Amino acid sequence: MNQLEYLKLLKLARTALEEYKNWDEEELVIDNSMMQNNTEQKKVEPNVEKINKEEINNLEKQEEAIDTITKNVQTKNAEQKLEDLKKQIIGCKKCDLGKYRLNAVFGSGDAYADIMFIGEGPGFQEDHKGQPFIGKAGDLLTKIIIAMGFTRETVYIANIVKCHPMKNPQEPELKSNDRPPTIEEMQVCQPYLDEQIKIIKPKVIVTLGASSTRALLKTDEVISSLRGKFTTYLAIPLMPTYHPAALLRNPKLKKDVWIDMQKVMALVKKKG
Repeated sequence: MNQLEYLKLLKLARTALEEYKNWDEEELVIDNSMMQNNTEQKKVEPNVEKINKEEINNLEKQEEAIDTITKNVQTKNAEQKLEDLKKQIIGCKKCDLGKYRLNAVFGSGDAYADIMFIGEGPGFQEDHKGQPFIGKAGDLLTKIIIAMGFTRETVYIANIVKCHPMKNPQEPELKSNDRPPTIEEMQVCQPYLDEQIKIIKPKVIVTLGASSTRALLKTDEVISSLRGKFTTYLAIPLMPTYHPAALLRNPKLKKDVWIDMQKVMALVKKKG
């Protein structure tokens, strides 16, 4: 028997002891009819054992240990699943993006995050570092996340494609070589993203920009029409909003994004 199974048994024992302690005297008296003899009736007096408070306290501590171990095991399982999926993506060559990128950009953050942000694809800096949203747009996204009361470590950040879409894939060291991913590229990579979502199980998904929003919602509508309105993806509430890069080009859009994020915050709080 391993430690987790042992602690689960202790937890069951504690529950039984608590129930026993709360029994009334009537519940401890065996029905006279069951003890009848032909000539006499015998009443069985209750034999109530004293509950050892120290034993119960020990069981309570062990119950806390069970909860902690269970949480750690669950987190480890989610992290391990993400790590296994990451290994698949690193070796993926299903489309030309995988053939020319420098690094696959899997995603980063909490394996049990309440909020999952999804962009379109890695850019020049992300391709070189292997991390999502680390340029100027990434800095702005970090500020938005902090303003929401979270950190990059407590949310999860990913992209719909995991490799750098380049105008000229033969020149990965060339700056200003970024382009949006094609529909075909997103379709090839989307199963990886779906698996990430299923592992993380966020309370809310936030799509950043037109590419990721259109791909997940299967629509051609412009992002200005889609943003600010909750829909669902894989049975999870999804909030489309502008990409941080769009805010850098047009700071007036920051107000709209903040309105969208307030709705996200309210829903996360409601879900507990």
